[in-house]
Amino acid sequence: MAYIAYTDRDKLVYIVDKYKQDKDNKKIRIDWKKVIEELNLVFSEEATIQIWKLRYQRAYSFHIKHMIGNQEILAQTKTERSIAEQFILPTARVKILTEQILTVLESNAKPMAFKKNYLNAKQQNEYIFVTSDFHFDGDNNMLESLQKAYDHIISQQKIHKFKRIKLIELGDIVEGSHLRPSQLLAIKSLLIPQTVTVSQAYVEFLHKLTEDMFVDFYCVTSSNHTQTRAFGTQRNELVEDDAMLIFSEIVKTAMSKNKNFKIEAARDLVANITNNHKMFIAHGHLIEGKKTGYVQELAMARNITFDYALFGHFHHYREVTLYARDTHNMKVFYAPSMNTKHNDYEFDRNLSSKAGILMMVFNNTTGHQYCQELFV
Repeated sequence: MAYIAYTDRDKLVYIVDKYKQDKDNKKIRIDWKKVIEELNLVFSEEATIQIWKLRYQRAYSFHIKHMIGNQEILAQTKTERSIAEQFILPTARVKILTEQILTVLESNAKPMAFKKNYLNAKQQNEYIFVTSDFHFDGDNNMLESLQKAYDHIISQQKIHKFKRIKLIELGDIVEGSHLRPSQLLAIKSLLIPQTVTVSQAYVEFLHKLTEDMFVDFYCVTSSNHTQTRAFGTQRNELVEDDAMLIFSEIVKTAMSKNKNFKIEAARDLVANITNNHKMFIAHGHLIEGKKTGYVQELAMARNITFDYALFGHFHHYREVTLYARDTHNMKVFYAPSMNTKHNDYEFDRNLSSKAGILMMVFNNTTGHQYCQELFV
């Protein structure tokens, strides 16, 4: 159910309903272009027609159910709700998907001029930077976090003199539109437009990085906020249908002519973090029960071996040593969120550390050296 504060929920229904009556008090087709002008003014918003339709649909349903409580009237609203749902789906999945995304793919695939090709750069340590849980909601001010992330990486390059990095994106790059009730009012655009905008910004971020270093990019293509969540499916039920796939394809196409860039994308993956160490990488939303126990069960169930595991999803940095091996400790890492916004759900449960990216340093022989949070 879409969240509208109690007083605002009724106000929303009242404003929209004004446009449903003519002079003879008969129902007419709503002119949403006129409606959203008033709604955005009243609520100090810049939300789209699709967003206001979704909010109204849920607010109206709540209003009928809880304020009137008449099941007969509820039944009469099914047709109207169905129309709203039919409007949202084609707009988000067909029009925007085919027009906006294809435009991005075509416009960003450009050859870049570089100072040097850093593919064969030699260095004793491996430098890994992790971005996760950006939760971009359509507010372009949030994109400043990518600029801060870029500044951090360049600053660390000046200190450590590296010319090649591994950049890991753990998912939930957007806030999505299948949210908790307390989150829905805040989003400025729906899932696909959010994905397009943040993908464009991320491509610019990558192009700038590759002017000074080679970037091995690892992209997780399955996370919870990016699930398209087809009607009739529940959370994590259809994890293959995910907007992270769109994000990774945009990045892959846009960076295809970049000589200082390589991408590997998968639902989860085992990466060669050094020449002698492997790391299991996933978003983390499928972890159930004990976080550390999941890693050991995963290795046994899939019959794979790795030295480290890395997850996002939990919005806080954490490092856990599981057990010792001959040359290094087996560890699990949790990355902080890049999101500079927090909601009441997180505050009430102390779920988020300060927003930032994670820097990890690994030695080819002895493995993990240290981690550092770089705040945005």
